[in-house]
Amino acid sequence: MKFNQFLKINAVAIAAIMFTGATMSFKVIEKKEKAVAQTFYYISNDMTANAFRDVSHWSTSTIPTDCSPEEPVRPCKVTVPDGSTLSAVLGSKTNSEVLAISEGYRPEP
Repeated sequence: MKFNQFLKINAVAIAAIMFTGATMSFKVIEKKEKAVAQTFYYISNDMTANAFRDVSHWSTSTIPTDCSPEEPVRPCKVTVPDGSTLSAVLGSKTNSEVLAISEGYRPEP
């Protein structure tokens, strides 16, 4: 009996708490969906061993115009997922491993 009275008296407060919780859960989901991956472009002419994994050879602002899906000579771009870094994506990969994960290629300079 006391529990039923408690529910009747506090019904509006309970409904408000449930509504707030539901609204906040949608905002958390919405925030996660807005997370954006970052694209890095290979801007160096360096093609020596392991040069492709050097993060100083990549840029997010300089976009090369000569990228194509053919002739795997130099990487064109690499997409880094949100929450990761270029260094983590490239890691200790060899040039051929970086070419394998790159999107498009650039011809020899």
